[in-house]
Amino acid sequence: MIKSYTAYTDEVDDVELAISEILEQLKPEKNCLKNTVAVVSCYHEFATSGIIAELYKKLKFPIIGTTTTALATNQGTGNLHLAIMMITSNDVTFTAACSSSLANELEAPLSAMYQSALEGHAEKPKLILSMAPFLLHYAGDYYVDILTKISGGVPNFGTVAIGDSVDFENNYVIFNDKCERDIFGVIVASGNIKPQFFYSSLSSEKIIKESAIITKSEGNLLKEVNGLPFCEYLETWGMISNGKARDGLDSIPLILNYAEGSHHISRVLLIVNENGYGVCGGLMPENSTMNIGTWDKDDVVATTLHTVKSILSNDNISALFIYSCVGRSLVLGADMFAETDKVKEVVAGRLTYLFSYSGGEICPTGDAANTNYFHNNTVVACAF
Repeated sequence: MIKSYTAYTDEVDDVELAISEILEQLKPEKNCLKNTVAVVSCYHEFATSGIIAELYKKLKFPIIGTTTTALATNQGTGNLHLAIMMITSNDVTFTAACSSSLANELEAPLSAMYQSALEGHAEKPKLILSMAPFLLHYAGDYYVDILTKISGGVPNFGTVAIGDSVDFENNYVIFNDKCERDIFGVIVASGNIKPQFFYSSLSSEKIIKESAIITKSEGNLLKEVNGLPFCEYLETWGMISNGKARDGLDSIPLILNYAEGSHHISRVLLIVNENGYGVCGGLMPENSTMNIGTWDKDDVVATTLHTVKSILSNDNISALFIYSCVGRSLVLGADMFAETDKVKEVVAGRLTYLFSYSGGEICPTGDAANTNYFHNNTVVACAF
């Protein structure tokens, strides 16, 4: 059996008060079972104020998480807040580990992290919860592919750190008393746990039928589409005029079909670099079919609501994590809490949950093999 408890605070200036509020809600001395970990989402000032480091000293069990732009949990919704979920069990083994800096390489640090996390497990894990850094020189797929390889295909679910800074300086990964921009944190679970995965991007009617072929790319750099330099291709859609990108370009979904019959994967266009290449949030494989998507507030809320209702139709769920792409929140405009409020309305009182916005989503596709994928513009959920 797994039990979970959430806590929520907006107190960023007074460390002692913030910690007392969290401890009062979690009641770890009463609620902790044999094995306990926690996942946190927070406004970036919590990552640098010392609150999380002091909280780790009090809790004495692992904490992993990321910064976010807005969040929701059973106690409330906000964008300048911290929310934490404590997960505890007598028959599930939880371990946590953190990588060294990923600034210059991925495979060796991630492999060392995972091997460290395996200590204490008597059987193959059934779930990896991942907290990844936002690093422009890596496609998020690389994290997923490496961990899938070294774990032997263990289902991997998680998020990429995001913040409110246009230069991505406020994007932090949290591990115990560390808050860094270039580390990776995981919780690994084995034993009596049966994770279920859910995901949704935009509705099918929001995908423009005219397809294109990626004719030249390099990792997450989109160089040519239909034989045209990327900027010229954007001009054919009116997205660039006189060499200048139109406002909102970074919230337009690019929908990929890697191969005939495969799952559609959404990609976000982060920036157009000085060479005119599109820097995307994930891999843009050559010869892939690409469609442009359009969406609106109603579609964001509707697809999230559909995902949540699918989850609630399942029995024996003790905890729920939901991560939604920050690009989806941009579509909400002035009604920035439309998605979080809808989740709280439907879930609160029925299930312990933590919702936050993401710089990239990690989630199995939910097929029979639970194939791990990296997503953008997507809402993903893990329930167990």
